[in-house]
Amino acid sequence: MIENVLYDVVPPGAIESNYTIQVYLRPTALTAPALLLKAEGPAYLAAHSLANIREMLRKFVCRQYPVIWRNIKTKDFDGSLFDVVSTDARSAFATALESSSIFRPRIDYTAFPITPLVVEDDFDCDGFSLIDVNSITEGSAEWLLKNHLGDENVGGWLIVKAASVDAAKKDRRAILGALALALDKHHRHEFTLRRVVTGYLRFPRPDTISTSSSGPHTPPLGRPVTVTEADHPWLTQLSEIMSALGKPDRRKIKALEYYYRAWFMDESDRCFLLFMALDAIFGQDGDGFAVGIKKGVKATLTDGVDEKRLDRLLLIRNTMLHGGAPDLFASSQYLEYAKSYEADPSDDIQLLIAKCLRKHIFANCFRPQDDPDVGAIQHAKVQGLIPYETGWPSIVQEWP
Repeated sequence: MIENVLYDVVPPGAIESNYTIQVYLRPTALTAPALLLKAEGPAYLAAHSLANIREMLRKFVCRQYPVIWRNIKTKDFDGSLFDVVSTDARSAFATALESSSIFRPRIDYTAFPITPLVVEDDFDCDGFSLIDVNSITEGSAEWLLKNHLGDENVGGWLIVKAASVDAAKKDRRAILGALALALDKHHRHEFTLRRVVTGYLRFPRPDTISTSSSGPHTPPLGRPVTVTEADHPWLTQLSEIMSALGKPDRRKIKALEYYYRAWFMDESDRCFLLFMALDAIFGQDGDGFAVGIKKGVKATLTDGVDEKRLDRLLLIRNTMLHGGAPDLFASSQYLEYAKSYEADPSDDIQLLIAKCLRKHIFANCFRPQDDPDVGAIQHAKVQGLIPYETGWPSIVQEWP
């Protein structure tokens, strides 16, 4: 790593002026070290772009260049600094890099305010916390909201403990993707015109709060997600999956990230990303997408799924992926499926993938949100206002 840095990062030429050392970098400088860090460096760098990692290295080199400059063995040279600095200088440079914030980042807290969230029982683990709106200040959050969020409507906080903002945002996607799974299909996409809070807070130093802008963290849900003590077991399991290093666990997190991204999209567009979530957990074992999906669905949903019906859903996926349809409703297979099974393929895709993710990622530990409308619906059925049998026959039942 150090050899790469000294060969590729700092070309000949440093000017001492008023106790300032100016470092000149080649256009391709930092590329090789950045690639090495991205591939084999600390795990949090997976959330960063190569350009961002190059900038981290650039700042480090500029700060530590005096270590090299004072130990150059000759003023005139043509080639790499690695050949003209002393062994002691290389060692000092390596020690500085090893102990730098690149390799030893400080774990900071990033607080994401969530509008449609109610936390009845705070949850805390090594990687993240879900807490009541007032728990962040151990009392009243009014002053915090007024001074840093402009009195926006905040229901609760997602606090992510990570080495960088980019890593925190990546973890946020997985956590909120899991919370989206706790809702049933209707409430998950029951959006309103309510304004949801944007931005996030950081705490760079004691008694210091920084505010950053961002897009909304959730869609404008009509009803909040409620976190109680009954959710703590599966949230603990999520924390363990996020901290694991094995490929199966990383695939689960990728699936939750895909699911989170699909949460914001219209019905005709979200199904493509939902299939990507399914592909993340079942389609990456070398057997091909279709074989892996069918094998994974059968193993996960042991109560059985009509294989021919599943094949028809995968055919819809293929038309969208390979240029046959820019959205679900444009697929030539959409009407064919509805005619064959008297069911909306959009509903079947959403029900099937949500159920697979819940059972594959959390097994029997997952707890769905209570349906707030169940009493009103039952009353309406008794009064004869709506029929007892509603909807088309689905490929799977949402619960259990």
